[in-house]
Amino acid sequence: MKGIIVCLHGFGEDQRVWDDFMPSYSWPFDLLTPAYSGWSDCQSMADYAQKIALGLPKDHAWFLIGHSMGGYIALALADLFPNQVKAVVMLNSTAMNDSMEKKINRNKTIDFLNRMGTKAFIGPFVPNLFSADFAKDNPLLIQSLIARYQDIPTSGLVSASEAMRDRQAGLDLLASTSIPFLFIHGDQDGLVPLVDVEQAVNLSSIHHLVRIPHAGHQAAYEAPDLVHLAIVSFINSIHV
Repeated sequence: MKGIIVCLHGFGEDQRVWDDFMPSYSWPFDLLTPAYSGWSDCQSMADYAQKIALGLPKDHAWFLIGHSMGGYIALALADLFPNQVKAVVMLNSTAMNDSMEKKINRNKTIDFLNRMGTKAFIGPFVPNLFSADFAKDNPLLIQSLIARYQDIPTSGLVSASEAMRDRQAGLDLLASTSIPFLFIHGDQDGLVPLVDVEQAVNLSSIHHLVRIPHAGHQAAYEAPDLVHLAIVSFINSIHV
């Protein structure tokens, strides 16, 4: 069976995030970058997964790379299509569900988006995805990303926020699955606690963790060579 790498973007960005990373490197398989930032008809990660799966080739093994929210969708795809998914890369993502504090913050985000819209939200949101030093040293990149994503439909961001708030943890799946997971974690990621990632990885010997020094929640921007090496080494270790 042939393989395909499916790149799943995070919240507050769209499929163009991969244009800043993927073309700079060679990959073991062809790439697909589904676009779903504007979807407002998905109420759960399973809804996103089912809808995305409609556009994926069934005659290929799926190697999933999920950034942040994309990792939550990757978990759902692995749960729903275990014979199709060959491996999963959780890039700055977690298998934990939202804590009560995070649920409260999601509700605040939803309220803000409904009142103020995407443009007002994206401006302060984007810099917080990076380590403080990287954001300070790369103002032009930060501003370009803010400009790029300020037109994401507000309804899509609201639906995504609700689905993330209500998602279930994926720990049971990670403990029982035969699908290997690679977690790539930025040492300065303020959104994903290292302890949560370590708990998930320790559920099975087939799962692995690569820590990226000095990187925040956007490791593919902050340390692209290290992220590429980790992903390709992982995929190449798996036989289709």
